[in-house]
Amino acid sequence: MRATLALAAVSAALAGCGSSAPVHYYTLQGPSAPAAAGTGAASAAYLIDVQPVSISTQADQPQLMVRTGDGSVSALYSERWSSPLGDELRGALSDALKRDLGALDVQMVKPGPGAAVWRVQTDVQRFELVAGSMAQLDATWRVRPVNMKGAGLLCRSVVTETVAEAGVPALIAAQQRAVSALAATMASAIRGQAPAGSASVQMLGCSPLKD
Repeated sequence: MRATLALAAVSAALAGCGSSAPVHYYTLQGPSAPAAAGTGAASAAYLIDVQPVSISTQADQPQLMVRTGDGSVSALYSERWSSPLGDELRGALSDALKRDLGALDVQMVKPGPGAAVWRVQTDVQRFELVAGSMAQLDATWRVRPVNMKGAGLLCRSVVTETVAEAGVPALIAAQQRAVSALAATMASAIRGQAPAGSASVQMLGCSPLKD
């Protein structure tokens, strides 16, 4: 009788494992845009150095943390980031900046002594996924020239992308757009233009960095 009960318990446990939801993995790096005909891989006379991204512990979880309409936050254990969220953000910002500026990241090529570099630092205060509503990114960021002329800036941007569809893929796509919009704002500062807001980007101020 005991053996029969033990076998039944094991069978039930295995059945429970077999019925668990499959795990899905997501990335913040969106699909690569096709290169324009006749353009090289890089055209900028400088490199970029996208530093590790700082993010709050609440958001920096392996599973997706999704806010619901009543203000609560749900951990979706079957929906996970493909790498630590800080790494996802750094990689997505690097990809977008390389594409926007035509520059290479120092993670790809080792800069020589005295190489001209734009250093990018990002501190994410809020990283929100709101079910059926929006994705939001609130970040303080710095761009600083190294071994070259240029004006360093310290800025804060809030990027909000609406979500028209239900489901996790729509949330991920919205957050991918938010990261790309943030990178485009950084790129404008690196080009020497005043970072401006847009339909999705709210600028909360910039100040020059001291040399």
